[in-house]
Amino acid sequence: MSEQINEIVYLGGEVAKSLGIARSSLTKYCIALENKDYKFIRGSNNSRAFRSKDILLLQRMKDLVQDKSMTMETAVNVVLSMLSEEERTGTVLEENKVIPQENQSEEQKENNQLSVLMDKLEYIEEISDRLNSMEKELKDIKTQNKILQDQNEELKTNVETSSNKRDENLLSLIREVQDTKKMIAAAQEKKWWEFWKS
Repeated sequence: MSEQINEIVYLGGEVAKSLGIARSSLTKYCIALENKDYKFIRGSNNSRAFRSKDILLLQRMKDLVQDKSMTMETAVNVVLSMLSEEERTGTVLEENKVIPQENQSEEQKENNQLSVLMDKLEYIEEISDRLNSMEKELKDIKTQNKILQDQNEELKTNVETSSNKRDENLLSLIREVQDTKKMIAAAQEKKWWEFWKS
């Protein structure tokens, strides 16, 4: 069912150029997203039309694949995990509602650029928040690691002390046994000579 959309949309060639990727790469990204039930706006001839949020999503995906060396599937899962179910669904546009960028007024182009910029700023803020959260988690992990190291050192010291005491006690016991054996041997030897004297 067609519905009226007043949002500016872009064609694939424009999007690929703005992302700095080949058109074939853009198609691969789109197919990977669609395989996970993400919906792009479709024109009446079934061609994809891209909204600002689609472009931002594709930019995030490109960054993860190219800069972070993620697999396509992992990148898709990451970018889609940031979206609600409603944001994953698209619509079919009437062909005359798709406004190619070259037919936009200067004001529309500026508004669109501003919208894309705002989306990028939101994305940067989101990444910054995540980095701050990860930094806090890392500090917590380092603190826990330090506590564990201290406990390990204390345990090691206790084991060494216990081991040294055990060794000292064992040596003392061995000496006592040896002294006792000498005393028994001396007593038995004395009795042996006394036996011959009688």
